[in-house]
Amino acid sequence: MQDANNVKTIAVIAGNISNEFCRDLVEGIRNAIPPTGGINIAVLPGEVLIRGKRTENNWQYDAMFNGIYSLGYQCKPDGLIVFGGSMGWIVEEKDFKEFLDSFGDIPKVVLTSTIEDQITVNYDNESGIKEAIDYLVNANGFTKICMLGGVETNPDAVKRKEVFIKCLEENGLPFREEFYEPTNMSTHTEEQAEKLLNNNPRVEAVFCVNDTSAVGLYNVMKSRELIPGEDIMVFGFDNTRMSSEMVPSLSSVGADDVTLGKKAVQLLIDMMNGKEVESALVKTRLYGRRSLPYEMYQYTNRELLEVNETFIYRMFDDCFYRYKAASIKSSAVNLRRLYFEFISKILQAYKNRYMPYEDYEEIQRMIDVFFANGAMEYTDAEKLIDCTNRLQNAINVIQKSPAVISMINSLFIRMRDECIRQICRTNTTQRNSSFSNIKRMREHLVIGMDYAGDREKVLTAYIKNLSLEGIENGSLFMFEKPIEREDYEIVTYPEELFLKCIIKDGDVYLTPPDRQRKKTKDLLRLSFDQSRLESIAVFPVFYERITYGLLLCELNDKAYNMGGLIASSIGINMRLLLET
Repeated sequence: MQDANNVKTIAVIAGNISNEFCRDLVEGIRNAIPPTGGINIAVLPGEVLIRGKRTENNWQYDAMFNGIYSLGYQCKPDGLIVFGGSMGWIVEEKDFKEFLDSFGDIPKVVLTSTIEDQITVNYDNESGIKEAIDYLVNANGFTKICMLGGVETNPDAVKRKEVFIKCLEENGLPFREEFYEPTNMSTHTEEQAEKLLNNNPRVEAVFCVNDTSAVGLYNVMKSRELIPGEDIMVFGFDNTRMSSEMVPSLSSVGADDVTLGKKAVQLLIDMMNGKEVESALVKTRLYGRRSLPYEMYQYTNRELLEVNETFIYRMFDDCFYRYKAASIKSSAVNLRRLYFEFISKILQAYKNRYMPYEDYEEIQRMIDVFFANGAMEYTDAEKLIDCTNRLQNAINVIQKSPAVISMINSLFIRMRDECIRQICRTNTTQRNSSFSNIKRMREHLVIGMDYAGDREKVLTAYIKNLSLEGIENGSLFMFEKPIEREDYEIVTYPEELFLKCIIKDGDVYLTPPDRQRKKTKDLLRLSFDQSRLESIAVFPVFYERITYGLLLCELNDKAYNMGGLIASSIGINMRLLLET
């Protein structure tokens, strides 16, 4: 067990972790933590604030969330990672510098922003975009390529437009303004996509500044009966998980080797250990999917016959590209090595034109173990199926032994079947979980609406049933007196708060009154010590301009998708129970 005195905490400030891009960044950070432990992650998720893009009520609601950022200096974490690109209300660099300075001398790394005198980690936008444009022009002969861009205040959006224009010109294609249409980089880009397609009726390919903006383009293309990847090639940027879930799946530019989050953690740990570091650029590459069919590697007959170790590992890294960025516990099955074992046996049988039945059964067992240990977490279903098909087709072309080819084909079928089976299980689990969550949250809401009962008893009953919100592990802290904010700037929370309950494995444990008072500066340390978790998310519990406390919960799918909503639900009931 880790000595609590030697455990360090990294706080992560993000604009919105329900956003696919931010979520992937957070997961990259978590996966980069050394598996030996010793470092905890506390995510402080606010909201993206852009006046004029939201109604005033929505803007005020989002602004209240950002009070959580004050914990970044009140709790004195050992290090800080800030998602610069998600701080929508910060337009000027001087404002961002003031924001960063408010955290004092805590070692910090800034992601997706370039700030003078700060250690930053950004994408090398050029390498991946160039790969895509060069392929479209040189391999496909395209001459009309357009771009759905971003906002002028986003440094990455500006840089990606510059790179796009440069790549066109390097390929002898002059850029014209009608080839480009700016967007707000959200999923609501239909209007801009309509305008881009209307101005370019013979467009052959569209580059979207991020994966999210491609959603609007997909919607417009569907209304026009156009298919991405067939009528118009489309690729995005960030290579988020949503890109593989879109229909058809979206090709996207993403980190080639080290992710943004992993590089940020490496630099920050060095800074926390007193080492000098420099800002870094993360190289990018194009991940081909249905919207722009593209493969980095082809499987040649010579490579297949050589049964080369490097070649097999390259296949794994190309297909299961998320695995290399994941933090794998030493006790876990080494999926990369397991893949090598059964693929090498298949290729050896292909080479020798002979497969003992004992090997056939062993390969079946290894395939089952491979998928049972989460292989699908590290790839896209379509990519895995395409990779398997290409390998199978290459073998079938010249294999002359009917018995061996029959066995090999049945193994590939088993791989595809396991892939589909795992996807169906995941979708069924998620659907059932959603129905269960709605039912449980409704039950909890009803408990807090017993207005005729004793308010103190109702409040206690409400807190005692917090697990109905779907929180498996976490804690609820309340302020002695609710905080009412006159404006929407980041505020300082009281020096003391009260631990009302701890949730462990779905069971709620009320804290005795004489043990509730805690120091705010110790909040994160206490939460990690009590929960035995290594990563948490912290959400403010508020209603309108009044903040009642803080909800800390395990960083999982529930926290990403519903953490803010759960905290808001609790805030509404606190208003009803305490102030009516």
